[in-house]
Amino acid sequence: MPNRTDVAVQALLCGVLLGFLPGAGRTSEAAERPRPPEAPVQYFDSDPQACKPESISASYKNHLRPYADQSPEVLAKLRRVQDDLTLASLKRCVQKGLLTRPQASVLFRTLGLTLPGTVIPVDAPQASPATAP
Repeated sequence: MPNRTDVAVQALLCGVLLGFLPGAGRTSEAAERPRPPEAPVQYFDSDPQACKPESISASYKNHLRPYADQSPEVLAKLRRVQDDLTLASLKRCVQKGLLTRPQASVLFRTLGLTLPGTVIPVDAPQASPATAP
């Protein structure tokens, strides 16, 4: 029959050996952490003021001004995002009856918007604070 010391040494050795095994004796850190809550999707609710052609045009021309000092590559990516957002706003305004299709079409051409998925060339002329009205 093993004595108490032998049993204690064996238990200690088993504990040490288990500590060297990956994931043995403990649950993974990912399982212990609670999942972060999912962010709710929010859509901009267009209103008559935001759907005025003058407001859309002014917003489009002013949104990239803070980034005028960025590289042409960054400006091209930002312009792609801005075109997508502006086009989505035009569609919502038309759907809500706050803008007519002909008005949206004129704005699309006047602002030089591109369709989603269109790659904006890096060397495309960008509106700078000095040239934008």
